[in-house]
Amino acid sequence: MKFENYRMSIVIPAKNAENTIEPFLRDLLKSFPKSEIIVICNNCTDRTYEVVNGIKSKNIININTPRRIGKGGAILAGLKLASRDIVGFADADWSFDSNDVKEVSRWVGDYDCAIASKWKGKKFGRVNWPLRRKLLGRVWNSFVKFLLRLQIEDTQAGLKFFKKKVYKSIDKNFLCRGFDFDVEFLYKVHKMGFSIKEVFVEPRIEAKSTFSMFEIPEMLLRLLILPFRN
Repeated sequence: MKFENYRMSIVIPAKNAENTIEPFLRDLLKSFPKSEIIVICNNCTDRTYEVVNGIKSKNIININTPRRIGKGGAILAGLKLASRDIVGFADADWSFDSNDVKEVSRWVGDYDCAIASKWKGKKFGRVNWPLRRKLLGRVWNSFVKFLLRLQIEDTQAGLKFFKKKVYKSIDKNFLCRGFDFDVEFLYKVHKMGFSIKEVFVEPRIEAKSTFSMFEIPEMLLRLLILPFRN
């Protein structure tokens, strides 16, 4: 399928992303003119919602949620509105551009689900990422592999695409609605027997995440509960 013919639903969970979301959305609109883009503004205290409204595109659905629902909650809210056969989600911090979206989403067809990965096929020293974040990421990944038997090198990269039937098939009752949502999503996809393709994408280290270290204890607790809950 030619990229210009892609008809996808792209969900973007946005938390105080007024400085990055406009160029990212314009990049997506130019590269995927036949796709729908669903922005879920999650308890934003800046002008993210107004910035998205200012783009004035019929391809954009812009939803404001004044109540804090977490990254996972925002993604789930967006997926409920998705109407296309290929759906996915991408971080609003412009961690990935339209070329990365093309590189990952083109694998949906050969596989049921395709995800970006900064670790796939790379050794620790070869990953272009701050040392502290790399160390934290490898500890988290080891924990996920041990606890959930989920053999994926990078669960946290915020760019994932899949066939709509995948989303329809999995249990929608999510325990993890923060930054750990990605793990539970992939865990459920894997448990249902769907195929997952990891695609190496060079990370943009200038991207600013809204993740806070204070969220880690609750994320770990939810992951400990997850295998018993499912």
